[in-house]
Amino acid sequence: MIASKKIKLLIISLAMATLLSLMLISVDPEVQYSVDEVMENPNNYENKVLFIRGDVLNNSLLSNENSFVVTGLDYEILVDYSAASLPEGFQEELPVAINGKLVIIDNIWTIQASEIITGCPSKYETV
Repeated sequence: MIASKKIKLLIISLAMATLLSLMLISVDPEVQYSVDEVMENPNNYENKVLFIRGDVLNNSLLSNENSFVVTGLDYEILVDYSAASLPEGFQEELPVAINGKLVIIDNIWTIQASEIITGCPSKYETV
């Protein structure tokens, strides 16, 4: 009787450990890049899906073209949000995080956004 309880406990423990291992393996951390990190050598990121953070440039929002510019300290990137929607808290001169693909269109580096997130700047800072 005691042996069968130990076997059941062992099987349950192994199953739980296996499930936990699978969960940890399948979750890829999403690396956040700053505009400056990407634009120092954009060719390394071309046609890749990235998670980029920066500030929305003042007076850059063109709703009729579904675009705006996001800036870092030294560089900027055009954002095409035609496949995403602007979140409720979106404002120029505030930080945003953009999930999208970096492409070059008409010699201009552009993020084709699939998701735009607004929030507190500390939310996007790496620790």
